[in-house]
Amino acid sequence: MYYDRLKRNKKVDKYAELKRFIKQHFYGSKETYGYRRIHDEAIKHGLHYAEETIRRLMSDMGLKVTLYSKHTAKYHSYKGKVAKITPNILKQQFAAKQPLTVLHTDVTQVRLYNGE
Repeated sequence: MYYDRLKRNKKVDKYAELKRFIKQHFYGSKETYGYRRIHDEAIKHGLHYAEETIRRLMSDMGLKVTLYSKHTAKYHSYKGKVAKITPNILKQQFAAKQPLTVLHTDVTQVRLYNGE
């Protein structure tokens, strides 16, 4: 086992050129290229390797896109100001110094079935 490991360490890395290419394009794209886009670029440059090989090499080198991730992106329903803010006709003071001292209700105008 020990001698087998020594022999493997002396072997030439057959993916050295591909690893250089991956690093160059990954950092050149400001770390937004995943294995699929790197694979497309590699095909354009004449490096014909499978997507699985590129994905394995990128994970071995610790290269991972952090900007676009389905685990970090969460759903946000906030759309800004949607409704119209009505003027304060009654001149009510909405700033309270202590909680539960000033209470207000919402008076909503509802049109009835007969049009009133």
